[in-house]
Amino acid sequence: MVFIGESHDQIEHHQIQVRILKDLLARGREVAVGMEMFERSQQPVLDRWSRGLLTEEEFLKEVQWEKTWSMDYQLYRPILDEAKSHHLKVVGLNVERDLVRKVAQNGIEKLSPEDNAKLPEIGPVDKEHLAYIKTIYKDHQGGSAEKFKHFYQAQILWDEGMAETLSQFLNSSEGAGKTVVVIAGSGHIVFDFGIPKRFYRRTPLPYQTLVLKTWEKNLDEGLSISGVSKPLANYLWITQPTPSEKKRPRIGIVLKEMEEPKGVWIERVIPQSPAEKAGLLPGDQILSVNEKEIITLKDLHHAVAGKDPGKEIAMTILRKGSKKEMTVTF
Repeated sequence: MVFIGESHDQIEHHQIQVRILKDLLARGREVAVGMEMFERSQQPVLDRWSRGLLTEEEFLKEVQWEKTWSMDYQLYRPILDEAKSHHLKVVGLNVERDLVRKVAQNGIEKLSPEDNAKLPEIGPVDKEHLAYIKTIYKDHQGGSAEKFKHFYQAQILWDEGMAETLSQFLNSSEGAGKTVVVIAGSGHIVFDFGIPKRFYRRTPLPYQTLVLKTWEKNLDEGLSISGVSKPLANYLWITQPTPSEKKRPRIGIVLKEMEEPKGVWIERVIPQSPAEKAGLLPGDQILSVNEKEIITLKDLHHAVAGKDPGKEIAMTILRKGSKKEMTVTF
């Protein structure tokens, strides 16, 4: 097992992942790739991709890339192309995002019996992991103790679900003898807290962890936590940050696309983000951006592509039956 913790929008992180895959293959390893970016339910599509049975356009449509992950596909294309060209098994690790969302909003206790049946086995609370998640929550969320409890439960569900998927694969005939490269956000890998320890609890196989970090002035602040003696990872690889002009622009909103009625809605607004400063609210439907009609998430991503920090966009939203014009600065 090789766990690689990435920052999703960093070009060099994905280049390193491809390099590691190529090197393992050159050493004669039988390699499989586990990816946070896909849900377990998408496994049949991933298998058809690896066998060369889908075009890229068909693949992106069937996995609903813009809906389920929404990061710029160009970042992940080399990894998935490598899997396709060598017929490598790609394992979709994630549990249903709707299930994680329900837990984050209302807690595990309020799940329906049907949703409860989908939960993985959840181990005892790790106090060091709890302290780590509190630092993330403080930086990105804010809110009541009840909200933090739900946030923490959602993180645990995420990690336990991915660990369970990996364990099931490694214990199957298909996974026997494979070297598995796991690609996930670094928060799921650091200090072994997230996926690695939960995987090892189920399947005690040897593993190594590699965390990719971009260079910044206060880099050392994220390399240790008070009360945690273990290192961040077995290996730390520091990279140059992706130039801002190559990043997909962001304004700080979590979106959802609906089929009926068709359109794109704001599900959550990140605190202190450009979106919050502009007055956008959860529940707003995005009708247009710079006069371009928005029906799908892909429409929205195309409408903002290539915009630099400091640039403004004009948004038309629908809020409680009334249209409003908003200006947002990246």
